[in-house]
Amino acid sequence: MDDELRALLNAVLERLDVQGAYIEQMRIDIVKLQGSVKQLEDKVDRLQRDVDAMKKDMDAMKKDMDAMKKDMDAMKKDMDAMKKDMDAMKKDMDAMKKDMVGVKKDVAALKEGQVRQEKIMERLAIRSIEQEAEIDELRKEISA
Repeated sequence: MDDELRALLNAVLERLDVQGAYIEQMRIDIVKLQGSVKQLEDKVDRLQRDVDAMKKDMDAMKKDMDAMKKDMDAMKKDMDAMKKDMDAMKKDMDAMKKDMVGVKKDVAALKEGQVRQEKIMERLAIRSIEQEAEIDELRKEISA
């Protein structure tokens, strides 16, 4: 029985050695898996940091876009106001053109009147000289 026990004990010990080697291999595989998991965690952390940075950039871009939109709205309002001012100026200029046409007509009429009056004044001056000459002649005749 002693031999049987020894054989059984040797079989158990062999089995334990195989199991020990298997457990040791599992420990090595677990360490490798832990290393791989750590690498994956590091990559995930880097990716998360990249995503966070991109989110911050996107938020900043959104703020910039909102500011640009506000600026464009203000510029549109300014352009609308300028258009209204230009329309008003155009109306004023149209009215001034009409007034200028009237003023030109009035100036032309005044020039014509002035020419007529100059001719009348010329005739009156000639008549006045003729009448003075006649009066002088009459005075001479009366005194003689």
